[in-house]
Amino acid sequence: MPDEVVIVGTAHVSERSAAEVRDAVRDEDPDVVAVELDPRRYERIRQQDDTTYGGDMSAAVEEAEARGIHVALIDRELSVTLRRFWDELSVFERLKTAGAVVAAFLGIGGVSVEEIDRAIQEDRVEGYVDELREFSPGGARVIIDERDAYMASRLLELDGKVVAVVGAGHEDGIRDYLRNPDDIPEVPGDGYKTTAEADVYESADDILVVVDAPGFTKDDVSVSLTGRRLEVEASGRNDLPQTYRFVGERRPDSVETSVKLPARVDPDDTEATCEDGVVRVRLGKV
Repeated sequence: MPDEVVIVGTAHVSERSAAEVRDAVRDEDPDVVAVELDPRRYERIRQQDDTTYGGDMSAAVEEAEARGIHVALIDRELSVTLRRFWDELSVFERLKTAGAVVAAFLGIGGVSVEEIDRAIQEDRVEGYVDELREFSPGGARVIIDERDAYMASRLLELDGKVVAVVGAGHEDGIRDYLRNPDDIPEVPGDGYKTTAEADVYESADDILVVVDAPGFTKDDVSVSLTGRRLEVEASGRNDLPQTYRFVGERRPDSVETSVKLPARVDPDDTEATCEDGVVRVRLGKV
């Protein structure tokens, strides 16, 4: 739970907003700077030369990193929002989406998934909230309301003093949820499965397979052996918070790997442990 959350509402295409963000980070000197980004948009902003869009978020990240302040990515993964947006549209709304109505309030021409992606990335929808709600209440709930709830819940998982940089269209909704956290609904998030690299060590008698599974315990680990193919999966409860806590840190719903063993092993002579988020599988050689 944070000690204090200072919300800075911005216009994503405004140079003035970028300057205000830098000033806020310097003046508030927080423990964490939280930004309305997911890893995909974070990487895109870091790589782009033109900061016409996302200049406020770039400014927040740059100022935080220059001062050694943690950066937390608090927005829901874009692919999840896109998928849920399309799922919420009725058949009639989808037909209209292909025409001029959505093009008008998103400020784009013929609509494609890529263009919707960019519109959400740039958060141009924030300037068209009323039109969006009139056109598709379900779509508005996904793009605006769900993300308000998602980002508020992510903020509540942080510690210390937090400066949160979000688009102005999300500011009021997030503030309301922070004042009334019991009202935050469960929101479909970013649960995902990741494939982990495995380290394999061979001795005269044994083979040891080591897999990183952060947040999991021995009870979450399953191991299967088919010939010389070892399958390791960790899934279920995870001790890490469901959030992009800081840049580079992410909570998986499950971790899996498949390893071809360098020698034949005895399926009855295997032992799997999981300590401190590291799975170790020892297999006796034949």
